[in-house]
Amino acid sequence: MPEPTNSAVFITAGASGIGAACASLLTARGYMVFAGVRSTEKGAVLQEQLGDALVVVPLDVTKADSVAAAVETLQTTLAQRKRQLAGLVNNATNERHGPIELLPMEFIRDEIEVDYLGSVAMIKATLPLLRSARGRIVNFSSMNGRSVFRSIGANSAAKYAIEAMSDALRLEVAPWGIEVSLIEPGAVATPLWEKALQKFRELPHHVAADQLRLYYPDWPAAVKQAAVDKERFLRTALPPERLAAAVWQALTARRPKARYVVGWDAHAVIFLKWLLPDRWFDRVAMAAFTDQ
Repeated sequence: MPEPTNSAVFITAGASGIGAACASLLTARGYMVFAGVRSTEKGAVLQEQLGDALVVVPLDVTKADSVAAAVETLQTTLAQRKRQLAGLVNNATNERHGPIELLPMEFIRDEIEVDYLGSVAMIKATLPLLRSARGRIVNFSSMNGRSVFRSIGANSAAKYAIEAMSDALRLEVAPWGIEVSLIEPGAVATPLWEKALQKFRELPHHVAADQLRLYYPDWPAAVKQAAVDKERFLRTALPPERLAAAVWQALTARRPKARYVVGWDAHAVIFLKWLLPDRWFDRVAMAAFTDQ
């Protein structure tokens, strides 16, 4: 990766959680960071914390005009500050909790649009800049990109797509010296957990009552158990800074790994998925979420 003094990194969903932790680490180590944000208020708070080394860019990765405008800002600012794009970190994600049969199609499409197609859109838009700098691409997946649990099947499908795309891209851009890495974390302590729980609470507004009862005969008990599960996972969740350290490694290591598995739970789940027959792993997966 080029030296920090003449380099920049673009991070999607950079206003809070993992994105903000990455921005903080990279700016502290001398890089200029472009933080793509949907919330300009959160972006302003981060801007105040990190100063001129951070450029906040309004961005909705699901909209072509927003991606184009963000990349135009990126190109203009890079030229003005005599920097080159040395890294793209695709961190944007969305998660809906619920069985595939119950989730409305627009929810499932939204997960694919944000997680997978949003990453592809950003890669396609920035590759000319990355190619000229021999930059790097870091895509966020999850342990759910290599294993599936009930009630998060839609999100796992999006993560599996990111895994396949990243593997193909790594081969395709190798002739230009562009490295592609995946980050595969376990549970991480971010606001995403509470957002996902709130969306789950709203599921009855989108599903017929008789369908809901097929999976959740006692809906209030299911919501209560989902909240218990959330707290159980958060007790051992990684701080976002651990993920920022993995991103740093992927961006700066002489020979970056294709995959960075982060967290004991991610290591354990991926190992069990590799070790056990599918039907045996199904038993482990059935026990992970107990709201059904």
